Amino acid sequence: MGKRAFLFGLALLATVSVSGCKSPSEKNGKEDNSTTVTDETTTAKENTVSETTTRRKNKEKTGMLGYVEKSKQSSANANAKTLYHSVMSVLTDDEKKIANDIIYTKTGEGEFGEKVNKYFIELDPLEYIVIPDEHGQPKAVLCCSGTSRKDKVGIYGDIEDADDIKELKWKKVLEKFGLEYGKYTDIELEKFDYSSNYSYTHEEPQGIDFEDVDALESCDLASAIAWEYNLGETDIPVYLYGKWSKDTVFTADIDWEIPKHGDIEYVIEFNGFSVSKVFCWDTERDKKYVGDTDFGYGYTNFVDKTWDDVLEYYGYKQGEYVEY
Repeated sequence: MGKRAFLFGLALLATVSVSGCKSPSEKNGKEDNSTTVTDETTTAKENTVSETTTRRKNKEKTGMLGYVEKSKQSSANANAKTLYHSVMSVLTDDEKKIANDIIYTKTGEGEFGEKVNKYFIELDPLEYIVIPDEHGQPKAVLCCSGTSRKDKVGIYGDIEDADDIKELKWKKVLEKFGLEYGKYTDIELEKFDYSSNYSYTHEEPQGIDFEDVDALESCDLASAIAWEYNLGETDIPVYLYGKWSKDTVFTADIDWEIPKHGDIEYVIEFNGFSVSKVFCWDTERDKKYVGDTDFGYGYTNFVDKTWDDVLEYYGYKQGEYVEY
């Protein structure tokens, strides 16, 4: 009984306390909206912060996804380039030309494919299209490793709508050229006289100015990095976008003197586990001096462009190095 009386007293006290805490407007029968307005303002601020945070996270996510997509596209294009030169090498060795209007085949497929594989280091099977020019020589090569949404179409050579094609899935690319998935074309070759004055349809990018010492030395540095990763005596961390310290010694056996340099930023493309291409910038030179090598044979895809253009192309941010 005592306990019940005690609890009743507490309940009564709580009721009185709540009644005594009412605002003047509430005691007069009016509703006080000040608390509601404050709560709504706080909620609005929290929502704004939340939206800002979400946008930032989405932007970061998009940036990372953008880098991944560009990296995949770069790898696919590198495969197409290697296939282009592999096909060209087979035709040159056999002194043949393509008699077909177009070739659709797979790496390692048939006698022709086996010969191509001698030059192409195959990691995963690739389907590819060879578009010949009027002389029966490769004009362009398109390739892909599969038909899923993640598989990028690699493109190399002279083809006008390359930007549109790379956005398509492989089956749509085949349809564009009147081909059906899995139904490879017969490869018809004819004798070709390579002693004639024929010049390749596809031209390499414009070369460097050989009278510009900084340009030449920049390409020498790019070549040195390429040889170091492939044939150097010391194991070094592998970066897609990295920095070569001015104090780091080159150990690969090369037949030219390494130019004096500061810290070198570089971007690497790989063909399998080997370096196929390097772009670099010696930080003590102007950013317009982009060093470039196709594993030892220097030419530049970035004539009249700067190191910032290289980083933008690959989706990297200055100083944010990316390990392989």
